Amino acid sequence: MRLVTWNCCRGPYLKNAALLEVLGPDIAVLQECAKPTAETDQCLWFGDNSRQGIAVLANGLYRIRALAAAADVPPYVIPIEVTGPMNFILIAIWSKADKDNPYVEGVIRAVEIYRNLFKYPTVLAGDLNSNAIWDAGHATGKSHSHLVGILSDLGLVSSYHHFHREAHGKEKQATYYFQWKEERPFHLDYCFIPAKWAANLRRVEVGSYSDWKESSDHRPLLVEVAEDGV
Repeated sequence: MRLVTWNCCRGPYLKNAALLEVLGPDIAVLQECAKPTAETDQCLWFGDNSRQGIAVLANGLYRIRALAAAADVPPYVIPIEVTGPMNFILIAIWSKADKDNPYVEGVIRAVEIYRNLFKYPTVLAGDLNSNAIWDAGHATGKSHSHLVGILSDLGLVSSYHHFHREAHGKEKQATYYFQWKEERPFHLDYCFIPAKWAANLRRVEVGSYSDWKESSDHRPLLVEVAEDGV
């Protein structure tokens, strides 16, 4: 199974969905994506602005269904039921500067609200707009590293960090380039998977600066997990 998360930096839905075809995702999460013309059990969209929301796509034998949103959950933290060769809960994320729960603080609150979902195999994927390098800018219990700890307690690991054996805040591959500049790289996009899947990781790749520089300031994160044995 291939999972992809990518902030496509706006633009038409069909154009951005087509760009991802080269990666062959079974499940994809697209942030800042325009609303598609129709929603199906393989295409869902969430947002308040038809030109800029979050889309979740499924391909092949996979199907998706939106779960009921909890009250008072920060925006753009979306629980999805995924069924197919592998069944799991997907929490699709586009972390934003919400005034009450900005960026990673909103993700932490949402994880706490949806804590009961994590009794099932759960994937948390998206543009978190956060990194351990900014921990000091957050209050105790509201930092990126705190989120990583919560997810670890819930049985999740970051696929990128596990596969490449890199620490949070020490990433060698960037998923975002500030103001589209190659000399301003940051790692902001993540795919956390159940720890029991980690041994079945086959591939974790970040799109290169050159291949995607005309399409977005973010780069897609591709995670491939062997379906056998999970």
